Amino acid sequence: MYTETQLHCALLMSSELSLSQLSQHLGEQSHPVGEKTQKTWLTISEALAISLKQAMGQRRITMGILECAKLLSHSPGRVMLCVLPELSSDNLAMHIHHTLITSFCWEHEIRLLKVKNEHCLLDLVRGSPNFTESTLKSVSCMLIEKPLDGNSEADTFVSGYHDTVMYSDIYPKPVIQLPE
Repeated sequence: MYTETQLHCALLMSSELSLSQLSQHLGEQSHPVGEKTQKTWLTISEALAISLKQAMGQRRITMGILECAKLLSHSPGRVMLCVLPELSSDNLAMHIHHTLITSFCWEHEIRLLKVKNEHCLLDLVRGSPNFTESTLKSVSCMLIEKPLDGNSEADTFVSGYHDTVMYSDIYPKPVIQLPE
């Protein structure tokens, strides 16, 4: 189960959180004491952005409702995380799609996070080195597949955040604001 420190870190969504401290609690190795390191403090929004960029670079991201539905129906076990942008109240068809995707994710125990808007997701996709105009698809739904070589520290942090916050009794569930 999670330690008190992990719960405390995950619940402080808007404050800075230490990836190295979180990885120590999850049993991963950290940097030796005294070694100079780069910035190790990130917010959940920065960690999610890093995780999305890594997934784009490794070509393990699926975008668009239809493409995501195909992956979910054929290989739900390959999916590490589903990311849905917050919807405006006037798009009934997309609301129905999101409700079905959310239900499927809950049924198959797939982690799901919501972000503030679709434009921030689109900006992250455009910022990827593998981005081309032909890969531009709807970002109304994004699936990140599990990496073959193990989770990165950002992936571990995002997964831990989800497991702690989304399975807690905090309501309404937080919606993540991605960095600009």
